[in-house]
Amino acid sequence: MNAPDALPPKPQITPELARELAARVKAHNGSAEMLTVMRLEHPGLRFAVCGEDDIPARLPTWLTHDGVSMYLLDATEHCVSLTTNEDRACGLVFTLNSDD
Repeated sequence: MNAPDALPPKPQITPELARELAARVKAHNGSAEMLTVMRLEHPGLRFAVCGEDDIPARLPTWLTHDGVSMYLLDATEHCVSLTTNEDRACGLVFTLNSDD
């Protein structure tokens, strides 16, 4: 019997990658098309854009870059949630910060 194929390693979310992606999100104003391109370029990672008001005020921002706040997405449990634990992160949520 053949051994099952090994699962690919979980993609790592680094601050450098996050800054690069945040710049692209900002340059394209959080467009759905840019998120689709990013998903194709980074299989296994999840990306979302939402408004600042959609993030709980008590949750600390993981990283901010050029007017874009980033939060880590965790899907290791039954429900998807935001986390500060980089080891559990499977994606990023971006918010385009308002100027006021």
